[in-house]
Amino acid sequence: MYRWSEPQLLFHSGDHDLVAIVKMDGERERGRWTVRVAGEPLGGEFVEWDGGDLDAGLSRVMAKLRERVPGLLD
Repeated sequence: MYRWSEPQLLFHSGDHDLVAIVKMDGERERGRWTVRVAGEPLGGEFVEWDGGDLDAGLSRVMAKLRERVPGLLD
């Protein structure tokens, strides 16, 4: 599996007027992550994932973004 790193996600999202947030919430059980991407290309909506496997979550978010924002990874 390809492993995403924060700079790669931020670089790709920043090029398309998107903001990416990767959060580990200390109030929840350890190992739970939230990934949220918002911005103008999403028309006021956002793409979000919540779960325990950050690599899988980032891959899912990027797949959703590729569907909604053509050219994201070009």
